[in-house]
Amino acid sequence: MLMVLPGHEARRLEVEVEESAQAPPPYSPIISSCAPKLPKNCGDEVRDSVLGLEGSVPTDECCRQLVRWGKTCHDAFAQLLVSLEPASQKSSILANSKTIWEGCVDVVAQPPVSF
Repeated sequence: MLMVLPGHEARRLEVEVEESAQAPPPYSPIISSCAPKLPKNCGDEVRDSVLGLEGSVPTDECCRQLVRWGKTCHDAFAQLLVSLEPASQKSSILANSKTIWEGCVDVVAQPPVSF
């Protein structure tokens, strides 16, 4: 049984709850270290594509940036998106994430077209 008495103990309990509610999720250090490495416009393109927004596909240049960013960062980004969207979207987001990554790896593997 938990008993909260008025006074000092109650205030301490409130502070502890507030501090624990502000604790960052476990992926935030990865996101924090990865985020500056991907240009914002490419991050927006990848985000929109992973979320499955109609007509959203990363450009070849953003694919090259994404692959340089790395799979660990891409996967952490996808997990972040999963955590922010309704649970019903999880499988779709993860499937889109995989498709985007594989498509971008293919783009990078192709030799540049010269005219």
